[in-house]
Amino acid sequence: MSEVVPAERRAIHAATHMAYRADIDGLRTLAVLPVVLNHVGIPGFWGGYVGVDIFFVISGYLITGILVRDLAVGRHSLSEFYRRRVLRIFPALFVMLTVVTIIAAVVMLPAELIRYARSLGATTLFGSNILFYSETGYFAPAARLKPLLHTWSLAVEEQFYILWPLMLAAIGTQIARQKALVLAVSVVSLAVAIYLVRVDPASAFYMLPARAWELSIGAMIALGLRPSRFQWLNEALAAMGLLMVLYAIRRYTEATPFPGIAALLPCLGAALMIATGAARTVVARLLALPPVVFVGRISFSLYLWHWPVIVFAEMALFLPRTPLVMAGEVLAGLILAVLSWHFVERPFRVGVSGWRTPVILGVALGVMLLSVVVAAALSLSGGLPARFTPAQRAIAGYAELDGDRLYRGGRCFQVGDTDRYDAARCLVPATGSRPVILIAGDSHAAHLWPGFATHRDRFDVLQATRTGWRPLVYPSAQEGACQRFFRDLLTSWLPAHRVDRLLLAGRWSMGDLPAIEATLTNPAIRRARPILIGPAPQYATALPRLLVFADRRGDPDLPQRALTANVQATDRAMQAVAVRTGTPYVSLVVLLCPQSRCRTWARPGVPMQFDYGHFTGAGSEVVADALLPTIRAR
Repeated sequence: MSEVVPAERRAIHAATHMAYRADIDGLRTLAVLPVVLNHVGIPGFWGGYVGVDIFFVISGYLITGILVRDLAVGRHSLSEFYRRRVLRIFPALFVMLTVVTIIAAVVMLPAELIRYARSLGATTLFGSNILFYSETGYFAPAARLKPLLHTWSLAVEEQFYILWPLMLAAIGTQIARQKALVLAVSVVSLAVAIYLVRVDPASAFYMLPARAWELSIGAMIALGLRPSRFQWLNEALAAMGLLMVLYAIRRYTEATPFPGIAALLPCLGAALMIATGAARTVVARLLALPPVVFVGRISFSLYLWHWPVIVFAEMALFLPRTPLVMAGEVLAGLILAVLSWHFVERPFRVGVSGWRTPVILGVALGVMLLSVVVAAALSLSGGLPARFTPAQRAIAGYAELDGDRLYRGGRCFQVGDTDRYDAARCLVPATGSRPVILIAGDSHAAHLWPGFATHRDRFDVLQATRTGWRPLVYPSAQEGACQRFFRDLLTSWLPAHRVDRLLLAGRWSMGDLPAIEATLTNPAIRRARPILIGPAPQYATALPRLLVFADRRGDPDLPQRALTANVQATDRAMQAVAVRTGTPYVSLVVLLCPQSRCRTWARPGVPMQFDYGHFTGAGSEVVADALLPTIRAR
């Protein structure tokens, strides 16, 4: 199609422009603030991640409305559509990427910078959701070491908008056909989400097929859903929509299977508020209040900047998760968002009608190419390793340790419901003549295996470990696979087999205390002579990172300041439970943190732990050796 000249562009804009609705900017506020507060860690916003789903509904509504109007007046142009997307997305996005890349090159370890480079390239090509999905796993790098993790949602949107204009153009302008297309996409995508959330939750979370229905819900509103002629009904539906969204924000948690059926609540709630907003309901008027609208207008920049602020506060400044730090992160994100909106977003939204589309798209491709080149250079350099001494690089290498392999993942350590557990290999004594030790628990039990493996000349060591849940006798009403695993192990398998010492270990919390006491008083478990092992010292970020930067900055106390305080309280409470039940108790806090200074080295040059709390092989040997006197005691 020939280039659209400025005068024609203004005419198209007038013919296809959707009337501005302040309540939709207000709805953006209801989307972005819960996301920010959830990511910062503010209590009461554990379900704040549903704000992304609200953004998807809003986006589907607005973009589909524009496309349908373009088609209706016969001026549908892919180049014009992508021109608008470029001017909307690229300026703020690539300014953020530039700043984050500079900081990353200063504060990241070599392997971290290589991973960052991959995410930079994937974000540039709007494929970061695919990359981050490929990086999921129990021992995958922590989310707070990935400053571009939040761009997965931008990738989902842009992938949708590569396909959506073509699909709408292919079926023509008949509204019935358009509605049939939207309905088909919604039904199929929702079915995919419901299926994947059970068999592959990470795929359901990150990938377009399980998210497209959320955008198509917004598209359905754009295709003709209008407010009722009964204002009382509009008011009721709008209030219901707001309550649905607020309920999801307040009541959902990380444990909520999501997306899928659970995502219907916030998505339909947002859809109700959009569909009734033109009727000037009370909810719409609240959303249209100037302060609410302002946050909505800066919501894109706020979304872009809030996550890097959180990541670098932890990664570069090693700040603790205190209320003051959390408030500072929110404030810093808001300030950066205002600056980005004023100096970056707004200039590219006004006064650009005279800019030729081929020039805009050409510059966009050039910027993308430059970003990919930078990403490739950082990766091919090996993460700029010359920034660190050889000793520091060796320590940093432990942060990349493969915990799955070290702890026998997929054999005796089951990582997730779809992973394998080989009972014939892991629950059968090697000789039958030596004392039998059974290690039971989650990953914080699995990390004892490498140490006890060095003592297999004296013991037959069995291992029953699984991620996510502690080794407790769960009520039969709790039918999750993980709870069944430990209930069957402790109440069915254990009474039928000889076990001379049962080691119960895990990443315990205060909420486990009642179940710990009930488990330790179970007669079958008592016969296995249980030893309760307390929580290991845990850090705000990976211990090798802390050790490298402690050396780099001449700050030997850095690892001690990064210890998480809640472990000590849990340890004391567990010791009291052990005393009440007459169970031997090993406090890893007391063992590894004499005089309140925790042991950080298993031996010279080898950290005790390779992430926030899991032991290296050498660290596991230190702990296993220290446990031997308790195991041998009668």
